[in-house]
Amino acid sequence: MPDGQIKPLDRMPILWIAMGRQRVGKTALLNTAVQYFRAGGNPIRVWNADQQNRSHTLSVFFPDAEEVPNAGLEDGKTWIEERIEDLIRHRYDAVLDVGGGATGFSRLVQEVPLLEAIEGSAVRVVGLFCIGPETADLDYLEQFAEVDMFMPAATVIVANGGLVLSGRSIGGAFKPILEHSAIRAAMAKGGRLAMFPALSCMSQVTDRGLTFAEAAKGQAKPGGEPLALFDRARVNRWWTRDVPEFFANIPREWLPVAAADVRESEAG
Repeated sequence: MPDGQIKPLDRMPILWIAMGRQRVGKTALLNTAVQYFRAGGNPIRVWNADQQNRSHTLSVFFPDAEEVPNAGLEDGKTWIEERIEDLIRHRYDAVLDVGGGATGFSRLVQEVPLLEAIEGSAVRVVGLFCIGPETADLDYLEQFAEVDMFMPAATVIVANGGLVLSGRSIGGAFKPILEHSAIRAAMAKGGRLAMFPALSCMSQVTDRGLTFAEAAKGQAKPGGEPLALFDRARVNRWWTRDVPEFFANIPREWLPVAAADVRESEAG
């Protein structure tokens, strides 16, 4: 959206930043979140800084996503700086997928007190640490928390139920991970835990380039096929029941809700 068309918010802007190693579900989480918030009337901006995954990124799902140049870490760092400065100046909500491994974002937080700079500009930063049921999935959380590099007051540990192997219970798979000292430390600082619900036919939806609402209604892209009957039922239950329950576990003031919802909450 061109700068001239941005309508500044009448509340504190929110920046969601998804972090974690590769293949823990950052893109699936943010894809779901953007669809959910936009369906609620929030024209949230989408920033894709994932320089490693080029096939299933936010840019695939959202044509209006702003994408980092396919260049080095320094260019990625500069690109992120520019996006954040624009958000601070024009006051809107956004989500950022930083990618996994060594990234422009990780280099940026090593160089400057990024969190203090952003929040000092009256922007609420929500850190989403995405994990699966493997101890190595806690690397990002440990890296940022132990040296206090980047641990927002609004921190959500997102346990991705979709990464649990078939035949295992989600609770049983995550039990050893959730007892880890890194998780306990984050929770002691006010972090929240939210279990991202599994959708067994997720790839069937994303490979077709469908939104979840389209998939549940049996719609299809030109030349494509709709989901099978029972998969449509699975998506419908997940989208209308499981996803709202997931967001209900996150404090309302951490959610980039529509302006109308904010006014309703304040009036109440």
